[in-house]
Amino acid sequence: MKKPLLCVMLSFLLFLSACGSGVQGSTAGSIFKDGIAEFINTNYILHDVVTSKERSEDISEIFIAENKSIDEVATELQAHETPREISEKKNDKQVLVYNDSFIILTPDENNPENTMVEMATTNFVRDNYSPDFFDGLLVMWLLDDLLDVDDWGKNQRNKCYSNNDDCYQGYGSSGGSYKHFRGSSTVRGGTSTVRGGGPGTGK
Repeated sequence: MKKPLLCVMLSFLLFLSACGSGVQGSTAGSIFKDGIAEFINTNYILHDVVTSKERSEDISEIFIAENKSIDEVATELQAHETPREISEKKNDKQVLVYNDSFIILTPDENNPENTMVEMATTNFVRDNYSPDFFDGLLVMWLLDDLLDVDDWGKNQRNKCYSNNDDCYQGYGSSGGSYKHFRGSSTVRGGTSTVRGGGPGTGK
């Protein structure tokens, strides 16, 4: 009688152990499939989350790289994984494009010593970003290819215009107006308030 009971107890403990391992191995950016997402989650601090107004599963996660310039962060990211495309740095903005995400680097508006690292799904960029954000960074024909949409720039400008120019202009310009309280999340061993929302939320 004792052996079956012991087997049941061992099976239960193994089950708990497996569940625990899954939680410990998860990251805030698990929605992203790129290997670069794990690097970003491990090395930078999750600051905020913005949700697409089109589909809630498409998000943009905002991280802070403390005491690092845009050039330093761009070098780190490229050393870890080569992007599909990388823009020139212009007007304190730079874009790195990976298979499943756009990584957008801008100065931290609250601390110029830091860099804001925005990791957005391709669909988030396609459905929410204003084409004007990419002026001087990525040409429209390349964005058409990356987003898999013919005449994306023209179509998105028309959409933005019909919505009274209510399109996403990057977290520094739009994030504060687009988010609402979402809850808290443990980030790298600490507790951080994470906010989220879709473009237009809270206006």
